[in-house]
Amino acid sequence: MMRLEPSPQDRVRVIGTLTAPALELLLEMVGRAEVPLDLSEVREADSDAVQLLAQLSPEQYGLLACPKWLAHRIEREQRPQPSAAA
Repeated sequence: MMRLEPSPQDRVRVIGTLTAPALELLLEMVGRAEVPLDLSEVREADSDAVQLLAQLSPEQYGLLACPKWLAHRIEREQRPQPSAAA
């Protein structure tokens, strides 16, 4: 479930399970607006959602809060992958 919370700086709070289709829909809805993401209540995320989060521009989609396990998965996804041709 995702909820847009009005505040001095609007943010999107994701609660429960984060899936790539839901995240893609959210990104379509907000367009190019700068949106802080509150992922503090995410309990589960599919690998496609993690990949998508890793590709987001930090200037446009800042993470307000993120569980350590999810931050670790995003960071791991952002690391360059070793080349198979050696």
